[in-house]
This record gives sequence, C-alpha cells and structure tokens, in this order.
Amino acid sequence: MRTRRVCPVPAPPLPLAVNPAAHHFEVDADAHLAAYVQGTGLMDQSALVQFLPLALIFVVFYFLLIRPQQQKQKEHRTMIDALRRGDKIVTGGGLLGTVSKVVSPEEVEVDIASGVRVRVLRSTIASVLAKPDPAAAREAAREKDREAAKADKV
Repeated sequence: MRTRRVCPVPAPPLPLAVNPAAHHFEVDADAHLAAYVQGTGLMDQSALVQFLPLALIFVVFYFLLIRPQQQKQKEHRTMIDALRRGDKIVTGGGLLGTVSKVVSPEEVEVDIASGVRVRVLRSTIASVLAKPDPAAAREAAREKDREAAKADKV
C-alpha cells in the first residue's frame, strides 16, 4: 500500500505530483524511503575510508605510547615489590639511601646518612641502584647494628 503525504511547502527535492485543485505538492513516501536507503549503506566504502585513518591513528598510539608506558609501569611495580634490606635506592625527591627495613607493604625504612633513618612510601621510590649480595648484606646489617648498639651504650 502506497502512502502519500501532503506538504504545504514548495518544491521538495523528491518525485512530486502536483495537485492543481489543492495547490499542494504530494510526496511519494516510498520513493523518499528508497532514496534514503540507497545513500546510507551500513558498510559503504566511503564510510570505511573515513573510519580507516582513525583506526590507524589508534593503533599507532597504542604501540608507540600506551603499550610502552604499561610495560614501564609493570617493571617499576615488580622492582618495588622486590625491595629488600640492603638495596640502594633513589627516591622521587632525589634522596639516596639504603633500605634498612621493610616496614609494611606500603613503607620501607631507609638509611640516608649514618644514624638517620627515614620511613618512605614504596610508591615514591624512583629506582634501585644496586642489589647487594644477600650474604654481604646480612653481614653489613649486623655490623651496622653492632655500631648502633655501641653508640647507644656510650
């Protein structure tokens, strides 16, 4: 069944039939729909051509910016999780020190000078400079404890 609409506006761009008695234009709705459907294909080539540069830009951003940043964050997280006593570190503020004690999963105690210990959040540690040999680290820690005990006695 064909539907017809009466439009009081002059000269629409689709097939028209002039009704001289009413001085109105009649628009064929099926022709209107057919013209619309022909021009708006979902997978039209022009739409793909317009979408392709955006997809390529996203791929380039992913491989040049997003993925390397994620890998860097993952490496930093594993470095922070592997902190232990005796590691020489640099904080985000530029302080150099040696980890003397792991206080909690969020904090470590750092020797920044002889007799000066500071509690530092793990997230503020920028890098680990050196990881000592475990046996040497234990011996150095024992020696520092002996020196601290002697200083307390005096």
